[in-house]
Amino acid sequence: MYHSDELREWVSSIAGIPVFPTPDGDQSSLSLLCYREAGDHINWHYDHNFYHGRHFTVLLSLANESPKGGVSKSKLMRKTSKGEESIDTSANVLVLFEGAKVLHRASPTDEGDLRIMLSMTFCTDSRISPLKEIARRVKDTAFFGLRALWD
Repeated sequence: MYHSDELREWVSSIAGIPVFPTPDGDQSSLSLLCYREAGDHINWHYDHNFYHGRHFTVLLSLANESPKGGVSKSKLMRKTSKGEESIDTSANVLVLFEGAKVLHRASPTDEGDLRIMLSMTFCTDSRISPLKEIARRVKDTAFFGLRALWD
């Protein structure tokens, strides 16, 4: 699905510019983010763009459940000039944004919450300088361990 022309063309139409999957060697190209334990979260951050072109993040919510019913306590949040804003990530919702330009986070889950997100990255130009390739691999070690240096 990630490499399908249909998805690439659809994301391109929303972004308003042709985009392509990031190289498979990039550990962040396609990730499954699972929030299962109380307190699971990702703090405020920008998605690093190591490529020459623009870089887009696509999140597809596969599950977002509270044991009490409804969606989990964990929210996709973004900061704007007007403050913090919550983005709907109910199951089957797709969110597209330019992660290097949007300060965002996933707020902590409660006990029993389940939130599973498919994260995909697309770029307009997948060329990368040798120095930025090294920086990308070092960044990936924080999420994927030392094997990211050689994958």
